[in-house]
Amino acid sequence: MDDPNRRHHIFGEPRHNLEPLVRQYGGEEAAGQAIENAVTAAFDGGDLIIDDNGLYKQVFDIGGNSVTVTGRVIDGSVHVGTAWIPPEECH
Repeated sequence: MDDPNRRHHIFGEPRHNLEPLVRQYGGEEAAGQAIENAVTAAFDGGDLIIDDNGLYKQVFDIGGNSVTVTGRVIDGSVHVGTAWIPPEECH
């Protein structure tokens, strides 16, 4: 996740509850990369559920955290829109 604006959108929103992920990976950039890696691995493995418009919303286990990620696949490239840990999943 190279776009600083995208990272700010995802990690700058307290309601996204991503602080455990940021702590675990040592920063927003590394946590963002972990999210991107999980989605890309699912896509490459054929496990990413994509609708007819190229959109996805799926829960991933990222470092032991259940992270909901939404985004889009454009021309075979995975794009992360946003991500969050539901409040009941925070630990």
